[in-house]
Amino acid sequence: MLVEADPDPAFRQVTFSWSGDGAADVLLRLNTLSYQAHTRGDLSPLLLTRHDDGVWRLTLRLRADFRGAYAFCPSPVPLGGRRLTDQEWGDLNAAALPDESHPDILGPLPYDHTLRSVLALPDAPPEPWLAPRAGVPTGTVAEQRHTSTVLGTARRIWTYTPPGYAELDDLPVVLLFDGDDWAHCGLPTMLDNLIAERAVPPVVAIMIDALDPDSRTAELTDHPRYLRFLLEELMPWVHGQWRVTADPARTVVAGQSFGGLLAAYAGLHAPRRFGAVLAQSGSFWWPRAGDDDTTDFTDRPLITAFGTADPVPTRFYQEVGLIEQPRILVANRHLRDVLRARGYRLDYAEYHGGHDLACWRAGLPTGLIALLDR
Repeated sequence: MLVEADPDPAFRQVTFSWSGDGAADVLLRLNTLSYQAHTRGDLSPLLLTRHDDGVWRLTLRLRADFRGAYAFCPSPVPLGGRRLTDQEWGDLNAAALPDESHPDILGPLPYDHTLRSVLALPDAPPEPWLAPRAGVPTGTVAEQRHTSTVLGTARRIWTYTPPGYAELDDLPVVLLFDGDDWAHCGLPTMLDNLIAERAVPPVVAIMIDALDPDSRTAELTDHPRYLRFLLEELMPWVHGQWRVTADPARTVVAGQSFGGLLAAYAGLHAPRRFGAVLAQSGSFWWPRAGDDDTTDFTDRPLITAFGTADPVPTRFYQEVGLIEQPRILVANRHLRDVLRARGYRLDYAEYHGGHDLACWRAGLPTGLIALLDR
């Protein structure tokens, strides 16, 4: 990958390169731009061209603050000029390969074994907490099984306890949906660094397994039942095993996409348990909207509830990407406006990226600092 200057300093010229044989076409899977091209039925803007030296290349003009995961998807058949079926799109993405020349690799994750490279252009939000640091004490990550009667499922729970935990008490607790992602993408290291620099106090993190994509969608959108699971089963279990606070102001519930939707629901309906909400790219358009929908989302259940219910003393950190599907960006802006109008304490951010773990890992520490360092 080669990053070069553009006549406009707000942009960069980025050339992606892939070497390999046997491909009729090579797609650059660049979050979220490749999915948008797929839904339009035209992948040609993201197809690499084979040059005389045998190397496939594509140059894109991207904003200098762009961050996103990318991979190369070689195809044995031509991809241009036609709409791919969902099966073809899935098979193409399953064959994704990382950029071997780029050191920042995301994955593999428990339910997505493809490896992706992370492109962060010079003006993208920094990630000072991501890399391990020499001399920084490390916390402990443990994996346990938890069986839920309310949900009728058993799952893994990963826990992070901070350095020196044996001498600590009444610790803030951070509850994260999609814990299978966070346990494997650097969250423990980020917490080590945040705690070492006193950006946040020592915390216990509870990372909840999403099981699989279908179970994730079904559970995270069944809000009353999942909240019962949290209140009646998970949090009593947490308090029985770890020395964590009962103070809702120091109890963070964090989620992305459908997880962000559920986190906000918990903050509204259980403020005496969850007084701090960290929502990244929340699916506040739910339960209905097309990918390109920019309708008035103020009639959606959760946004309506925030607009009509008495305000609760819950604090929010909310962020969303500028190149996400329009329904996600617009609905997040609607919720932002409702929260502000209702007097909620809200930190809000927009980043130049998509619906992307590469972006969320940059924003999660910022959200934790906003919610816990006050």
